[in-house]
Amino acid sequence: MILVRSLLFSLCLILLNASLAIGNSLPQSIGSLRLEQILVGEEARQEINALHGKELGYRNGYVGTYGGGTRKAKVWVSEYGAEVEAVEANKKMAEKIQAMEGRAFWHFQEISINSVPVYFVVGQGQAHYFFRKGKRVIWLAVDPPEARKSIRDLLGQIP
Repeated sequence: MILVRSLLFSLCLILLNASLAIGNSLPQSIGSLRLEQILVGEEARQEINALHGKELGYRNGYVGTYGGGTRKAKVWVSEYGAEVEAVEANKKMAEKIQAMEGRAFWHFQEISINSVPVYFVVGQGQAHYFFRKGKRVIWLAVDPPEARKSIRDLLGQIP
């Protein structure tokens, strides 16, 4: 019985560490903004799902909040079980955002930054970038003065 409990406890620790891996590897800073808070697990899932108004099929979620003076940024990461799922989720999000041009977001563009395809929109007083990296779909909302430096830093630092 002790062996079973020990194995279950070890398995829980392994799963927790795997879940926290990306959260712990969010950049400590992007642009001149410093990481202030990380949400993982159920808290992150609730926030990400609330943004979409529904539950999504990703495996893990992570949210990083950044600040510096009056400037702010936020990073949402949805990690899927397979790269093909992330490709499809990113594509669907781009299609929906583009179809709603002028409602919440404007100036939809697909650009390339450091050879990574990135979607760009503006709205709600911020610049927004979203892209796929491996099995992850990442969205960055950032105040305009920090936008260019922050997206480059994020692309270079997120695994």
